[in-house]
Amino acid sequence: MVKKNDDIVIDNAIGRFFLRHNIIEYKNPNDELNIDVLWKIIGYACLYKSFGTTVDAVKSDEISLFIFRARKPVKLFHQLKNSGMVIESNLPGVYNIKGIINIPVNIIATNELEDSELNAISIMTYNAREEIVRQFLKEANSFTESGDKRSADAVLQISVGINREIFERLKGESKMCEALRELMADELQEAETTGIQKGEKIGIQKGERIGIEKRDRDKISEMLALGRKPEDISAFCNYPLDQVMKIYNDMFSNKK
Repeated sequence: MVKKNDDIVIDNAIGRFFLRHNIIEYKNPNDELNIDVLWKIIGYACLYKSFGTTVDAVKSDEISLFIFRARKPVKLFHQLKNSGMVIESNLPGVYNIKGIINIPVNIIATNELEDSELNAISIMTYNAREEIVRQFLKEANSFTESGDKRSADAVLQISVGINREIFERLKGESKMCEALRELMADELQEAETTGIQKGEKIGIQKGERIGIEKRDRDKISEMLALGRKPEDISAFCNYPLDQVMKIYNDMFSNKK
């Protein structure tokens, strides 16, 4: 969940749709997005609304829902339209679903995004566009803050694993090669010593695992912070209880 202060303006293709409370779900390229998965994610938003510290502390008109996936879910959109829903798209890759619930539901097809401020999202998908990868590398190579560099490295770890051919080509160009080696020295060394095929498999598995683990940890941490019991979170969201308890212990062990 991303909480936005009222005085902050985010002027990009996604941020302009942010409200005060923004529920974000990132689907890896192998995840399906069908009508049941959609309603499960909507359930997260409903659950978040019910977790307010007082009655109606979280207003329904201050919540928005964002689902990120590599491609537009054509079958799901067809089913929604047949059920009377309206799907609007005024910006490339950003689809707003109207009529399913009074909470705004936005589906982001990352392979269609054209906003340069969202290049980090665009390259974390299969068959990323080479020109977008180039733009991100040039931008990332100018970062001076350690936090920014770590964020760029995390993005590239995922992108390299699923777009190996693009990065192999870019390694042959002096400017691109310098940027890659500075930002991803360890990853490139692994690719060179283990071979492209093995490196690709490792990169995909590692990227998907990192994304899924972070997504689940963020959800569980958020619900724990709102006072939900680990047993309730495990039962409602179908997370293993030991996974929830590990995060609970990490959050609260130092406070006891």
